[in-house]
Amino acid sequence: MGHLRKANLQDLRYVADNMRDVDKLEALYQTGQEPRQALQLSYMCSNVNMAIADDNDQPIGLCGVVSGGVIWMVATDKLFENKKYRIQLIRKGRKWVEALLKKYKVLYNFVYAENDYAIKWLRALGFTFINYHEKYGKQSKQFYELLRLT
Repeated sequence: MGHLRKANLQDLRYVADNMRDVDKLEALYQTGQEPRQALQLSYMCSNVNMAIADDNDQPIGLCGVVSGGVIWMVATDKLFENKKYRIQLIRKGRKWVEALLKKYKVLYNFVYAENDYAIKWLRALGFTFINYHEKYGKQSKQFYELLRLT
């Protein structure tokens, strides 16, 4: 992850076309929408949209925050296949979350219980998993509810 930068519509299209399978499942299970539609809606409804870019400025993930502090992230396989990018995601992600907490009193969302890399990343960023939901979302799948306070 060379850097975080403001996302654009080309980034959105690229990540939507190359989203990890588990992120596609999470979007479908949580919203009942096709993953591309769910990502587009998250992007359009967000106050903050950031691209997670590799060393060549190619987007390898997107993240954002919707009004009220709903934080989200989706990635391509490239982000988690490269150890350097995983480490940088944690380091730069911590700084991004700390900056967000100056504007939002709370950051929260739900994560699919089988999205292991996302769960590890969220823990590393200081999120607390406050509830386990056996049946959550449009598809009634297992999700964790997560929270980060100022």
